Amino acid sequence: MDSWTERLSTRERVRKIALSLTRPRSVNWIKNEADVASWDTTKDELERLVEYGQIKRVEDDSGNETRYRYGPNYRRRYLDRVEELAAEHTKDELRNEFAEIQEQIEAWQDTYGVNSLSELGESVTDADLSSDEIRERNAVIRRWKRSRETKRLVDHALSLYDDLESVTDPETDPRPGEAAQ
Repeated sequence: MDSWTERLSTRERVRKIALSLTRPRSVNWIKNEADVASWDTTKDELERLVEYGQIKRVEDDSGNETRYRYGPNYRRRYLDRVEELAAEHTKDELRNEFAEIQEQIEAWQDTYGVNSLSELGESVTDADLSSDEIRERNAVIRRWKRSRETKRLVDHALSLYDDLESVTDPETDPRPGEAAQ
């Protein structure tokens, strides 16, 4: 047995191979690469990964063989992240995070004399800027984009907060925001 296979369980090996696929592969191919003896265990773990949106099931051109490929479900990941934010934070924490992100964006607008991210992007080609200033602006552009995405997530979490709270089973599920307390 290779060293990497000794450290991981059977299902972990299947997940490791499945999540590294660059093109569709059969259950047998994945089973062999993962050094797994059971076809059923390999197939079961692959179907779990499909269910959780981490890989996709595809049929070959003849429709006779099911293959799997890496293909995360970004929609599901986004919704999971929104739900996670609502479950792990209180409404006040989410509102404060939203305000802090907005404050940071406004600080960048003031610092660089721009009204939007696209204006900052256009300013990078200003001939009067030094290479350090250009690198700094490029770094801010990346942070601004991440902040904008986080702000959108927090906004959606706040929008869904009351709905998630109303469907939470008080006997088994923590109410949104209670998990963080």
